[in-house]
Amino acid sequence: MSNKRENYSSSPLGGTKRKPQRTYIGAIFFIVHLALTISLSVALVISYLTPYISPKSFGSLTIMGIFAPILFIMVLVCLLVWVIARRWRIAGVVALILVPGLFHLSQFYNVAFTREAEPVNQPKQGFTVVSYNVRGFRNDEGARSVEDYVDYIAKSNPFSKEERAADIICFQELALDADGVDRLDSLMRTEYRNLYVSDVNESENVVLRTYSRYKIIDKGSISGSVDGISRGTSQWVDVVRDDDTIRVFNNHFYTMSISSSESDDIERGAILNDRDRVVSIIERVADNSTVRTNHVDSLRRVIDETPYRHIVVGDFNDTPMSYVYNLMTENLHDTFSQKGSGFGYTYRPMWGWLRIDYILYSDGFEPMGYLANREVMLSDHIPVAAQFRVVEE
Repeated sequence: MSNKRENYSSSPLGGTKRKPQRTYIGAIFFIVHLALTISLSVALVISYLTPYISPKSFGSLTIMGIFAPILFIMVLVCLLVWVIARRWRIAGVVALILVPGLFHLSQFYNVAFTREAEPVNQPKQGFTVVSYNVRGFRNDEGARSVEDYVDYIAKSNPFSKEERAADIICFQELALDADGVDRLDSLMRTEYRNLYVSDVNESENVVLRTYSRYKIIDKGSISGSVDGISRGTSQWVDVVRDDDTIRVFNNHFYTMSISSSESDDIERGAILNDRDRVVSIIERVADNSTVRTNHVDSLRRVIDETPYRHIVVGDFNDTPMSYVYNLMTENLHDTFSQKGSGFGYTYRPMWGWLRIDYILYSDGFEPMGYLANREVMLSDHIPVAAQFRVVEE
């Protein structure tokens, strides 16, 4: 008998079975995807923190809050890749990073089947509020189009079976020098039994305007001025409805200062090739966030001292993942989070993912419906409407 040890292979071809080796391409993909996942996850975590960190301290972090929805989706895609690759430990860590974002989901997106498809038409019990930044009545080509806006306003109550104007309409960036702007007053005199209107100057011929079907018994304003120059404006009016006094705040917080051309370049990704422009945008966003924060600090004092039920609307120029939104929603409720459905964007440029127009309300109201009317494409903003009824606290 031979002492020579024989080796047998389980390979069908009789060759020696070897452990598969990771290819260089696979190793490079692993490293690149891991680096991408870490970078995006860190950015997403920072976006979670932006509502709690004042821009006065770290204004540049505000940009992360603006991109929070996109960061969440990108990290989710990274998670799916790790799951497909069966990298369970990495996938588990990424999943944990996504969990806090789920608590903010209703600020951006609400599942439609959890909402009423059509709000109940109860004109006697409820009243409707509309907020709309009309961009000086300019269309996308920059031309004035007051007639188109008047046509929309005449049927701006989406909760009525009949075409009619909303009960309270809050405009931002209304241009008094636009040809035909007097048609608004003519329309409201026809729509309302009595016309109540209040203006607060924003700059030169641009005003905040509030129309009300109900009597205005008092009013005031809060300026977001810096060094005597207007940097955001707020107004409030006290209206009497069925013997109830309601205070309505109409707001236009200071702009993000991102031009139309910059918005287009951001959408196309072209701006990433220009470091100076990127730095300039980040600095402007940071500085303007601080201006808005100072404005809201003053506004909050007035809101907190309000003796009546109140509704707060307007163009905040900030997303739900922002310090300004966090301040504004203290002791207030967001109508979209309660009654909205689908994706809640209200600003058409920048891929149409930004929600910067809001209708908030205090205790003492029950929201009956909410709508961002995306069929109205007159301004760069989308008009938002909500229906409320007063309830006993």
